[in-house]
Amino acid sequence: MRDLQENIVVLDVIRAQLSAAEVNARANGASGIAGEVNLADYNFPRKILVCVSVGIRAGVGTLNIDIESGDITTVLPNTDYSFPQIIAVGDYIYEYTPTRQFINIEAIAAVDNMTYSVTLVMEHNRYGSVSGLVT
Repeated sequence: MRDLQENIVVLDVIRAQLSAAEVNARANGASGIAGEVNLADYNFPRKILVCVSVGIRAGVGTLNIDIESGDITTVLPNTDYSFPQIIAVGDYIYEYTPTRQFINIEAIAAVDNMTYSVTLVMEHNRYGSVSGLVT
């Protein structure tokens, strides 16, 4: 029997943020620095679970999360999915099937009073399909 750690891989994250700047997943949560995940390194295309957690929302804070993609590095012209504008504390999940080789998750909080993080999880490519994540 394989345990959960052998079945999944964390592709990337936006570490816990308290920032009104644009933040990108591949830049390891750095503000204003874009980057991309090369899905060819992960037996592309496999489904990806995009997990957004909002821990604190004070005042009128809003959070916009976009999944961007492209066929060449540094150019991600397509927005494949946008979470509905997040205005409440909680967890938000989207199961994403990529159609292009490069992706990035872009997060923009409207004000500094919202704490959030984003995690990208994918089935491990050394095994066949894992329940619920069939390619």
